[in-house]
Amino acid sequence: MRRKIFYRFFAVTLISVLLMFAFGVVAVNLNTKNVVSQRLREEAELASILLNDESDFASFEMYEGSREFRITIFDLDGNVLYESDTTAELENHKDRQEIRNALEGNPNTVERYSETFKCEMTYYATKTMLSDGSEIILRLAVRSSQITSYITALLPLLVVVLIVSVVISSVFSGVMSKGVSAKVTEIGTSLKSLNGGRYSPIKTDMSEPELFAVLNEINELNANIHNHMRIADGERVKLNTVLDNVSQSIIALDKNKRIVFANKSALNTFGGTHRDVGRDLVFLIDDLEIREEITKHLSQDHAFTCNYNDKELSVVISKVTDVAISDDISAILIITDITKEKLIERQKSDFFANSSHELKTPITVLQGLSEVLLSKEGIDEGSKKQIARIHKESLRLGSLISDMLMLSRIESGDTPEKTLTEISLDAISRDVIGELSEEIKKKNISTYIVGSANIVASQDMIYELIENLVSNAVKYNKDGGSITVSITETFSGVCLRVNDTGIGIEKEHLPRLCERFYRVDKSHSKRIGGTGLGLAIVKHICAVCGAELAIESEFGIGTTVTVVFGK
Repeated sequence: MRRKIFYRFFAVTLISVLLMFAFGVVAVNLNTKNVVSQRLREEAELASILLNDESDFASFEMYEGSREFRITIFDLDGNVLYESDTTAELENHKDRQEIRNALEGNPNTVERYSETFKCEMTYYATKTMLSDGSEIILRLAVRSSQITSYITALLPLLVVVLIVSVVISSVFSGVMSKGVSAKVTEIGTSLKSLNGGRYSPIKTDMSEPELFAVLNEINELNANIHNHMRIADGERVKLNTVLDNVSQSIIALDKNKRIVFANKSALNTFGGTHRDVGRDLVFLIDDLEIREEITKHLSQDHAFTCNYNDKELSVVISKVTDVAISDDISAILIITDITKEKLIERQKSDFFANSSHELKTPITVLQGLSEVLLSKEGIDEGSKKQIARIHKESLRLGSLISDMLMLSRIESGDTPEKTLTEISLDAISRDVIGELSEEIKKKNISTYIVGSANIVASQDMIYELIENLVSNAVKYNKDGGSITVSITETFSGVCLRVNDTGIGIEKEHLPRLCERFYRVDKSHSKRIGGTGLGLAIVKHICAVCGAELAIESEFGIGTTVTVVFGK
């Protein structure tokens, strides 16, 4: 770069010097011509003063035969009256430019080629009057080579000045290029130091105010950039530390399925290294089914579970919608190892099923014995009340165990009612309301079934689902309230909606309603009965049937449960 700067400075300076040299030569030439012209005028005026009559022509004899200076006298018709060059032809000169200028009263120097001397000559002619009143034209001429001789004499000096100027310009260009190059190099070094996380300020000099201001601005800008980079690096280290210590695997992909980021957990889970970052997803996840499931849903939010190396994984795909970074990061994968959770869930389910099965037999015996005791004669009223209470509680416990067994079978998929048939939702709703008619009458509840539709499903499961929904609507309804079962066909499928005018549920309880044994008001629930498993069973039946469940409620007004069976 320094060489380029030197060449440019030198070229500019050299061109300037050459132009000045050319202008100097031209100026000297013009000045010399002006000097010669002035000399001719002065000598012509002096000669005019000396001429009084024709006898004075002889005073110019000293110039006769001169090849450098020539004097010619003409009459007004251009005829030669006197000629200092005795070899010249005495022809008429009225058509010569200098003669015409003199006759017009505008004497001026004229440079032209002379046929007599065979060279360029400079002429000057002026009109003057003799003592007898006659007018003549006096012309003086010199060789133009005399002018060139002046220039030739000055040329060596001009050449010396040119050479000295070139040398000075060369030295000046070198010094300037070195200074500029040093500053540019220093600026480059300062900028490069930022890449290494350091800040190297540029040295400034007050002797050049404009450059000093610019360098100060660059220093301030570099300092700000370094400070921002330092802060960003600190935040990046913190973020990477957090992400690397998260148990979940986090992978960010661009639109070409290349890995933009992968935390330590992701690399450990799939046996990758940091070299896989920046490469295609295939280099990290070698399982074809998992990779295809991921790539197929990269353009949308999606979640699925899978098995990988004896592990059960939950994969959540989140599409990046921020247009500012969507070109760099298209989707984020959050992969969670749920092996332990699934194992615990299976163990809980097995315990739930086994304990329910083991409790069923003694509860059945308890129910039978209490019924036998209640049917016997001779038992006092106090004992009968206690036996009746035992019977009632055994029935409630039996119902609870039946619900537990039902829920366990649904969760495990080990239900005998797997036959899918076309069933009528309105018909099953009527059967359920008929089964619960005694409880409905006790609370004077009005029931309505609106609409009809058929779906393909397990009849026993759908009966269990509707029975649980209507049973809850009865239990938690007000005396004199109403229950409406509406069945409609929509664009998304068949919609079953159970609405009641009961006590309603407060908003904070809605997210937990489908949990096992969850009770909104335990004292109230205990008083009206129920196992606390009804909505849990409904949720699992919906999952088996591929239906969507939604619960809406307003405290003190009522509850609406909606189940949508897809087409």
